[in-house]
Amino acid sequence: MVITLSRLNIFSVISFIGFITMMSNRAQAADELGISTIEEAFAISTLMSDSEALTFGFMNFDLKVDDPGFGNDKSSKLKNSLDVFVIPHTWYLEPKSSAWDHALTVRAFYINSRRDNELVPSIKDDFNEYTAGIYGSYSQFYHVTKNWYVESALGAYLTYYKNIYHYGDGVPDELKNKLNENTFNVSTFAAIIEPEIGIGYRKNQKWGSWRAHNNTNYIYGQGFGGSIENSRNINPEGWRLTNGVEFTVDVPELWGIDDFLTIDFKRIDVLGDMRAMAEKGHYYETSFGWVIDTNDDIPFLDNIGIGISINYGSSISGGTLVLYYNE
Repeated sequence: MVITLSRLNIFSVISFIGFITMMSNRAQAADELGISTIEEAFAISTLMSDSEALTFGFMNFDLKVDDPGFGNDKSSKLKNSLDVFVIPHTWYLEPKSSAWDHALTVRAFYINSRRDNELVPSIKDDFNEYTAGIYGSYSQFYHVTKNWYVESALGAYLTYYKNIYHYGDGVPDELKNKLNENTFNVSTFAAIIEPEIGIGYRKNQKWGSWRAHNNTNYIYGQGFGGSIENSRNINPEGWRLTNGVEFTVDVPELWGIDDFLTIDFKRIDVLGDMRAMAEKGHYYETSFGWVIDTNDDIPFLDNIGIGISINYGSSISGGTLVLYYNE
């Protein structure tokens, strides 16, 4: 995935020197790197599969702004190497009271990354990573006053990870043997829990509504199974703090359909294994879109729309065209 590239480049130098000097140290470093890389992949997949944390689209574009925070050649290349597919759905359960709502949410997701890498200088390798999983959560939403609310959720992931590494001609066999089924060409599973708490303020206006919110998510996981050795040592862990303001603007009905404009500004701070997503430990995301409400006429499709999202400060910053689905 995107987040492992810088670590792998550092490891490229370390592993090559270690190959010449001290084999035992290199083997230990490879084992530690393999676990750390996979923990990051599992943690980042919880971000990439949640549109509240990170938005992916079907077409990326360069903003042409002289600020690396809005993206550069490196972030553009990394973003274009990713394929992310997420299918979400939420069932709103019968309210417990006039002030107390609750819901069930499920998501299925698939993430694929393809890129070049160099273990040995001047020798190009191919590195592919695959992450797929399912997520389910139970959430509660309580209106403290007319405008203020608190919310909580408890979610869980079952995620599968696999990577395939094609060594270029000239990579020493001894180095391959140390890395295979340890760092590269491995697979494993992880069970991850994700509790969440939040507080927010919502205000209705003549033109629609707006909402300010603060949400904190924590993840912790346990690796198991697969081809990698010591999968039980894999424990992805991280925090995510989201602060945002959202605007929903009513639009006159067109052709008898309900539609609205959505505008979203948010900052996401990341810690732990999620930190590799942003060099400074946080990033910003702004989106603008047009959404059509299906009024439950289409099973499992609450709404659909199209928009633009701009990411600033992450390893995949830049602009993208977005297809909204069950927002």
